[in-house]
Amino acid sequence: MEMRSQFLLSYFAAAASATTYFLTVYAPGTEVDGALINAASQGFYLSLDGPSTYCPTNVANCPKVEGTLVNGGMTAMAVQVPGGQQIYAAVDGQVQFTKAHSSSTPPGSLVGGWFNKTVVVSDCDEEPPRYVFDYLAPDGSNKGGVKICPDVPAAIRDTGAGYSLYVGTKAFNESFCIDAVGLNLMPKNVSIGAWQYV
Repeated sequence: MEMRSQFLLSYFAAAASATTYFLTVYAPGTEVDGALINAASQGFYLSLDGPSTYCPTNVANCPKVEGTLVNGGMTAMAVQVPGGQQIYAAVDGQVQFTKAHSSSTPPGSLVGGWFNKTVVVSDCDEEPPRYVFDYLAPDGSNKGGVKICPDVPAAIRDTGAGYSLYVGTKAFNESFCIDAVGLNLMPKNVSIGAWQYV
């Protein structure tokens, strides 16, 4: 029991001091478990070497790219660009982010719906519970869940992207997806991940 308490204290201390998070998949027993998620082409993908970012030449001090970072509520990207970049679920369930300087999302898309979920890994007190982010569509449809799907847009197939991040929505219709338990939000003690993600 003491080990569990120490783990919880260190987890919450790290989470409280971190301002941003990078994402990995929690899907035990699958090929994607633990995979890092990166931003590219206005979406989120597995198997990329890093995020796709941009900083204009007229910016005096472009921030160091710290990876794909999101805020704690999974509602926005951790960017420096004025106006930010909002995270949303497209009508078909693909998790995407807005272009720079805009919070405008496509018609029918969903903003929000992410929630913390406690996962009991074992009944043994030796192993502490895990805390992951899961999804429930905020439109009252009772659809949800995190899905890792092999459908990757043609525009980024040559980058090595192997899977796309989706969530369950009314119009979700992808095939051969892996149902993940959730997303691990891994704390990083920086406030900005990039000027903007593209």
